[in-house]
Amino acid sequence: MKPKSLWSLTAVVLAAFTAVSCGSSDPEVTADGRTVLKVAIATPSWNAGFATLAVAEARKYFATEKVDVKVSTFASGTQVAQQVIAGQSDIGLMTAEPVGIGLEKGTKLVYFAGYYPKWISNIQVPAGSSVRSVRDLPGKRVGVTAVASSGTTFVRTAMKMEGLDAGTVKFIPIGSGAEQINAIKSGKVDALGLWDTQYQLVKNAGIDLTPIPIASTDGLFGGGFAVKADVVQKRRDVLTRFGRAMAKAMVFAQANPGAAVRDLWTLHPESKGPASAPEDTVLSDQVKVLKVRLDGQGVEPGKDRWGEMDEKAVTATVSYMQQAGLIKKTFPATEIFTNDLIPEINKFSFAEVRGAAKAAK
Repeated sequence: MKPKSLWSLTAVVLAAFTAVSCGSSDPEVTADGRTVLKVAIATPSWNAGFATLAVAEARKYFATEKVDVKVSTFASGTQVAQQVIAGQSDIGLMTAEPVGIGLEKGTKLVYFAGYYPKWISNIQVPAGSSVRSVRDLPGKRVGVTAVASSGTTFVRTAMKMEGLDAGTVKFIPIGSGAEQINAIKSGKVDALGLWDTQYQLVKNAGIDLTPIPIASTDGLFGGGFAVKADVVQKRRDVLTRFGRAMAKAMVFAQANPGAAVRDLWTLHPESKGPASAPEDTVLSDQVKVLKVRLDGQGVEPGKDRWGEMDEKAVTATVSYMQQAGLIKKTFPATEIFTNDLIPEINKFSFAEVRGAAKAAK
C-alpha cells in the first residue's frame, strides 16, 4: 500500500477541524497566574535540535513571561497541524507544507515567529549507495522517520518535479535513535529523506552521508511557530510572551550551547543517550546538532532580532509548493505569516541573557 500523500492527510486535518466546536473557552491559568500553552512539535523523540525549548523552561524564561508551556511530540508536521486546527494544541512548530496545503483546503494557519529560517529537508545517501541523483531513486528504498513525515513528502515532491513516479520508491520508516542508525548501517535503505538535525545525528554516529543537490530549495523559508489565523490578534499578548521566552532561549543557547544541551538532559534525561558513551563526546556531538538549528536564527551579536520571517523567502516557498503540485495556485505570502509580533518579542536585553549564559555551567 502506498503511503498517504500530504494532501490526503490534510483532508484528515480538515475533518478534525470541522468536528471541533467553533466556540472557544477561556485560556487555562495556573494558580500563580501563568497562562497554559499547549505546544505541539514534530519529532520522533527529544534531541538537541529542540534544546531551546528546554532552555526556556529550565532557565525560567517561560515562568518570567507568565506562561506554562506543555510540549507534546508528534511523528510529523501534518499531525502537528492537525492538533492545532482541532484545538488540541495552541501552538504548532511545523514546516511549511501543511500550512500551505491547509490554506488551500480552508484551514488557515499563520506563523507568528520563525524557527526554521531555511528549508530543512533534503535527500542524502550513505556511502556505497548507487543513488547519485533524484533520477536514481525509482526502485530504491528510502529511509524516513515516518511515512507521513515531511521528509517523505519532500522525496515525493522532488521526484514529481523530475517527472518521476514516487510510487516506484519504497519508503521505509526507520524512526530515530538506535533504530535509525541500525537501519542505515545494516544497509536496509539506499537513501534517506530526513532533515538537517536528523542528518547531524546520523553523522554523529560515524556514518558518512552525501547530499543530493536539489537547487529548487535554495532560499526557501522552512517554517516556525504557527497558530490558527484568528488567534494571532485574540491572543497577541500571550503569543508575544511565549515568543520572547523562546528568543531569550535562543540567545542563551547561541552563547553557551553546552549549557543548553545540559538543560535538555535535565528535563529529558532520555535525550542524553547510552550511559556507556563518554559524556564529553556525547556533549560535543549534541552541541553540533544544536548548532545546526541555531544557524540563521538572528541571535548572533550584532543582529539581535529573533523570529523575523523574510517575505521574499516565504513567497519563494509558496511558489515552490505550487510548482511541486502541493498546492494548485499561489497566494500572497502574508496569508500564512506575520511579523507583527516580532518587535515586541525582541524587547529584552540580549546582552544580559548572553552574560547569564556565559556564566552558566
